[in-house]
Amino acid sequence: YASADNTECLSCPAGKISGVASSECTVCETGKYAEGEGNVECRFCDDWDVIKGSVTYSNGTKSSEGCICPAGEFHDDATFSCEKVLEGVKTNIAGMNVTTLDLKPGYWRTKVSSRDVTKCMSPEHCLGGSDINKQCKLGHQGPLCGVCSPGYASIGSGSSLKCMTCSGGDANQTIASYSTLLALLLAACVALSRFAAKKSEERNELKRAGSTRESVDKLDKVAGKIEDFQPYAKILTSYLQIVAGLGFALDLAFPPLLTSIFEFFGSIVNLDFLNLMPLGCLSTYDYHRSLVVTTAGPVLLSVMMMIWYRALIGARKQKAANALFGWFLFLSFLVLPSVSTKIFYNFACKDFDGDYGSYLKVDLSIDCNSAEHKLFSIYAILAILVYPFGIPAMYMTLLYRKRDLVNPGANKNISTEAALEEREENEIKFANLLSIGFLYSSYDPSYYYFELVETSRKLLLTGALVFFGPGTSTQIV
Repeated sequence: YASADNTECLSCPAGKISGVASSECTVCETGKYAEGEGNVECRFCDDWDVIKGSVTYSNGTKSSEGCICPAGEFHDDATFSCEKVLEGVKTNIAGMNVTTLDLKPGYWRTKVSSRDVTKCMSPEHCLGGSDINKQCKLGHQGPLCGVCSPGYASIGSGSSLKCMTCSGGDANQTIASYSTLLALLLAACVALSRFAAKKSEERNELKRAGSTRESVDKLDKVAGKIEDFQPYAKILTSYLQIVAGLGFALDLAFPPLLTSIFEFFGSIVNLDFLNLMPLGCLSTYDYHRSLVVTTAGPVLLSVMMMIWYRALIGARKQKAANALFGWFLFLSFLVLPSVSTKIFYNFACKDFDGDYGSYLKVDLSIDCNSAEHKLFSIYAILAILVYPFGIPAMYMTLLYRKRDLVNPGANKNISTEAALEEREENEIKFANLLSIGFLYSSYDPSYYYFELVETSRKLLLTGALVFFGPGTSTQIV
């Protein structure tokens, strides 16, 4: 541009341009820039030579470095253009590129160069932001911020995971509280079982002795109420066993309060109290150790119960033996879904982008490619033979052997009521028949096998879901 006295030509500074015979420099408008001195035209930011789709947010931009992507987009250095931000990235910040993506709370990524923004299992675990080293809440670290930091122990898993500090005594109080609750529940179950067995035996003794109908009717009412309650108790237990694991298996996020309720009651009906205790404060305790305790514990208890059962049979204490075997079946009913789920979850790994690796979904501290995990996978395969296959096979064998007694109307043209009466008579004649009453007493005689159907349904709706494309419609179908 010309000087004030028109004696010389001057160069316009960066961010401004001048035409021929201009008396002053013109500032580059928004969306353009002028780099260096002496420019005669402003260049567009929205150009493949710069960043396609980029803009400026002020006039007079002095270089292409001032061209940035607008809010809601980021500079993708692979395409040299502005692209829509990924899910989980804030949409109110301009000028982001791959390394400066600012994540919303509840999202996480493996490294600054990663384009894979992953939703955390619990929004509370991940703080978001652009600093990779500050993504996690205090006490959390690792993949998806789903691993407890040193000095903390885990309670629950998946979306309900909480990291409790091991200092201050809170962890010990929690362990003591749940241990006391477990003892009370066991005591209540034993008392209820003894009461039910006593009333049932008294009724049968009166029938054998030919007592008055009035005496028998009184005990029939008591026994009837207990028997009527059993199907509802089994339905409620099965329901809680299924819904307690649906969120994890289907990658669903229930409201926090509902998640806590399912977690608590699910741990009770699944006998998984260890999941609610911060045992990591006492010793090294991860999913592999939990798998061994959960699978080996019921087996050892069952062996002791069977030894005791044989001793009672040898001592001709059929009543006590029946009650003990009924408890054995009840134990298998409770542990089958939960233990099978724990076994199946040992094969559910989550792959992360790049060289970050693959980690066990239910315990993100465990590397699925490690030698230790491969060893425990072999153990889990053996456990499948005992639980998901072994227990239903046992049910089928026990029912098949007694099929003529529990379904007396199979080869007769009699009504359901008549078949029920004959089944009750068989329970009096054949004392050991009541030992498997838990398996058939809730069903009509012609459907005596239906516990097998329910068992298969529970297995499919709990742990087996992890093999059907987690988070996809395949699981629902």
